[in-house]
Amino acid sequence: MSLRIVHCADVHLETVFPDTSGGAARRHALAAAFARIVDEALARDADVLTIGGDLYESERAGPQTARFLFEHLARFGNPVFVAPGNHDPYAASSIFARADVPENVKVFNEAAWRAYPLAPNVTLFGFGHTPAEPGRPFAHARFDRGGVQIALAHGSDEQRCPPNKRATAPFRSDEIAAAGASMLLAGHYHGGYVVREGGRPILAYPGSPEPIKFGENDVHGALLVTVDGEHLEIEPFATSRTRLVELTCALDGVSNESGALAALEASLAPYGTNDYVRVRLSGHVEMGTRIDTDLMAERFGASLGSLTIADATVSHDYAAIAREPTVRGHVVSDLLARGAEGAAALRYALAAFDGTEIAP
Repeated sequence: MSLRIVHCADVHLETVFPDTSGGAARRHALAAAFARIVDEALARDADVLTIGGDLYESERAGPQTARFLFEHLARFGNPVFVAPGNHDPYAASSIFARADVPENVKVFNEAAWRAYPLAPNVTLFGFGHTPAEPGRPFAHARFDRGGVQIALAHGSDEQRCPPNKRATAPFRSDEIAAAGASMLLAGHYHGGYVVREGGRPILAYPGSPEPIKFGENDVHGALLVTVDGEHLEIEPFATSRTRLVELTCALDGVSNESGALAALEASLAPYGTNDYVRVRLSGHVEMGTRIDTDLMAERFGASLGSLTIADATVSHDYAAIAREPTVRGHVVSDLLARGAEGAAALRYALAAFDGTEIAP
């Protein structure tokens, strides 16, 4: 008889979103996504629910967060295993240290591997974060129960670390196999993926159930893991209903404000209230064309989750101006020589020479 596990991670309940407005709606979306994961686990007759860390933000989670989680974990009814991460490390003040944690919930509360039998031939090994940095979880790990040995931990796959992502509890996929684990169910990376070796899964990240930051891998959801004898299979399923969208809207040739508004409206047409959008305005516009980003955000932002606009349009021929034997030419030439740092100041410098005002 097969064993069915639903695995999720990186829900980040109570997180803040410094990169966009609309944080309250996005926090609600995260909670709703976790409830949908429990719904899905029940609908798929899952025997076990595993959570790979960063379920909540320890600095901001309070009694309401605990009540919400405990309600849904108890509603699942079957065993739940939690491996805390770097955002929700196990400590005396953590939610899972409370006395009213549902009886079906098991928390791996230390940075050491602990075994729990799931079935006669299946063992789950869990590793939890505490406030101290845990180091390499597989450095001295040896799993020797036999049969299918599934590891559950929050950490960084060093071979596929996303840009600007801080490594925590790092590991390599070869360390998983060397420790004797059949597979690692992980958390920490917000874009999900599955690594297979020899046709069988050895490492799986579900991704966060909703996108957290711009630039993430677009895979957001949870995993259904089926153990049938010695055979392991993973089926990802999507849970996200919000999107983080980065757009470039080209305004080349635009000569008036109406034209700029029309171009932006066309770019935003495919998006709605569940989309949190960052737009970069680009291209050469006619000199003196008003680009009012505040007006644009006011006009189009109400139909979106949020809208942030950056104006990077150009209304001068910088190369030609740099050749002028004037103070203006020397200023532009110097700023162009500074690369990206200087480019950000070109519009303001030329507006000063032209005697016009632009919004910073």
